[in-house]
Amino acid sequence: MKETSISQIILNLFISYMHENKEAILLFGKDNSIMSVLPQHKTDAIFRVENKDRYDDRDVVITNLIDSYDRLIEFGQKHLNDLFVLDGIVNVNARDRILREIVSNTLAHRDYSSGYPAKMIIDDEKITVENSNLAHGIGALDLQKFEPFPKNPAISKVFREIGLADELGSGMRNTYKYTQLYSGQNPLFEEGDIFRTIIPLKKIATQKVGGGNVPHDVPHSVPHDVPQGRDELIEFIKAQVRLNNKITRQAIAEGAGVSVKTIQRTLKEIDNLKYVGSGNSGHWELNE
Repeated sequence: MKETSISQIILNLFISYMHENKEAILLFGKDNSIMSVLPQHKTDAIFRVENKDRYDDRDVVITNLIDSYDRLIEFGQKHLNDLFVLDGIVNVNARDRILREIVSNTLAHRDYSSGYPAKMIIDDEKITVENSNLAHGIGALDLQKFEPFPKNPAISKVFREIGLADELGSGMRNTYKYTQLYSGQNPLFEEGDIFRTIIPLKKIATQKVGGGNVPHDVPHSVPHDVPQGRDELIEFIKAQVRLNNKITRQAIAEGAGVSVKTIQRTLKEIDNLKYVGSGNSGHWELNE
């Protein structure tokens, strides 16, 4: 009875600590730790061009903010073409600049106490990003009159320190600049209980070439039947391991048409798959 009481006290203290340090858990915590503190935390990334009633691709992101940033950036890069854009006489990657600003903004400045699910929706006309918000005004924001207000100072500071964001207020200016270069139009920022960012797109931004819906900037060596979405990627990895239990992460990534980092992250989600041994002498074991 005494041991049970002590264990319960320790557990209660740990839970209390996590609730008091939500920012640290959100930034660096493991998925199960985050879900125990903020079970409503997620970002729903959706690509909807062909299938208007449902979606063509989806990634439900429920991991920590650092990994969430990477996954949302990769999702955007997967479905948006890297158009040729000149800033003066310099070729710039306006797509990635836009993604950096809107992803860091939705992760760093949302109201994490709300149950409203954050979204990043890409269709053939626009990118729409929505998240819950502690509003300091209502309506469309004017770039010339906008006064930035820190929503989550601790998270914003970490994002600036590791290079995922710049000084407060620069994100809106950068988004305007690179949206004009990428789309020829202005973005829209709407303040309210739901903060909404809309990035207009040219049709060519989401158009694909080739028979397998392969984006312009994907190497021709990537197979057309690459897995779409997290569930298909998990099944793809399992299938590759069944065929060759000594397959490398690099080989799996090349076959799936994704980065090695994405494969490493996905492997952590497969509880019944583990790598036994080390280096070339090791092998995969899939318990089914």
